[in-house]
Amino acid sequence: MYIQNHIRRASFLLLFSILLPSILIAQEQLTFVAVRDNVAYPPPGRIDWSTSLLGLIVGETILLRTGDTITTAEVVYGFITILGETRHHLVIYFGEPSNSYAVFAKDFRPLNTEDVFGEDIFIDHPYDRFEPAFGDINIGDVDAMWVPYYYADILLSQSRDSLLEIHPYFINYAARDFFWYERSIVNIRHGRAMFYNSAIMLGLHRTPFAVRNIIRTDFGYAVDCVVSTFGYAFLERPERTEEFGTSFWGTYWLGDTVILFLHLDGDYLDIYTADSNIHLGTFIRVGREFITQYQSLIRTNTADLTNVQWPSRAEGSTGIPPVFVVPDNFRHETLIEDLEDQESAVVQQNNDATPLPLWLWFVIIGGVVLAGVVVMLFVKRKG
Repeated sequence: MYIQNHIRRASFLLLFSILLPSILIAQEQLTFVAVRDNVAYPPPGRIDWSTSLLGLIVGETILLRTGDTITTAEVVYGFITILGETRHHLVIYFGEPSNSYAVFAKDFRPLNTEDVFGEDIFIDHPYDRFEPAFGDINIGDVDAMWVPYYYADILLSQSRDSLLEIHPYFINYAARDFFWYERSIVNIRHGRAMFYNSAIMLGLHRTPFAVRNIIRTDFGYAVDCVVSTFGYAFLERPERTEEFGTSFWGTYWLGDTVILFLHLDGDYLDIYTADSNIHLGTFIRVGREFITQYQSLIRTNTADLTNVQWPSRAEGSTGIPPVFVVPDNFRHETLIEDLEDQESAVVQQNNDATPLPLWLWFVIIGGVVLAGVVVMLFVKRKG
């Protein structure tokens, strides 16, 4: 864990040596800065549920002031329990594995990002709420949302079974006391896309992206990301062919860096990967009435479309464009060069601030056992 002005402890060096093999192959660590005062809480694994129905937090919380930084790349759609209230949202985990903390991604941005998301794509979602009576999670009160484009076709069909034609496995969410369509996991939040300056989520069961840099472009945004390795903290990690289609997982994997082109066109958003030009999906921005009627359709198989405003592209059409062409006045090569230069500068800055001593490099080469011995001697002498 790195928090600005936080003193490193010798015990961390011991942990570093023990975890060295995994650290060497782990994904890149990113630095995020707090955009408002907030509190870091122990994650669910450090909450003692045996002593109280509400759960007691094990360990201390950390007050983070505006401008404080944390270093990690672990982003997940998860929850934080605060005084018995469980809040579900995009969550960032940081710290040592045995002493980690969780914060809400909406309170942070990349330290060195060139731009941030504007109102054309950003939606400040409230925390999702847990309903104990049904054992389910529902979205909070929101005026807008990005959802897959085919949700409009499902709503127009006036039949919730249209959803099963696209996601037939939803039928498996039926339980002894619930039908499949009563579960919130199959409703509108399943496909909801969320765009925060520190994290992007393209659907509930898709691995989130931790954001390194955002660049505003003529067509929308170019976003330098890392595929979060923690996106499946409470679920089984996907096989390479399960998400985004076979093209994405055949090219990228958990921990990989990827540049996303977010192409905005009216109420439509098409997302592509740079270089490989993989189409990750088409999303539409929908309003409150659409959200209300879509949820009604799935739950009750009835919907009133009278006041629904249907999304459209800038010229008034709907549908998926056949191919995305980067505008002539935007050079992808320049973007890559800018990102590489910035990354080199950040790495150099971090090296200058916290250089590894020569003995530690010998430890790294020598292996984890030797590292543990050397560090224990170091701790003992300093103690």
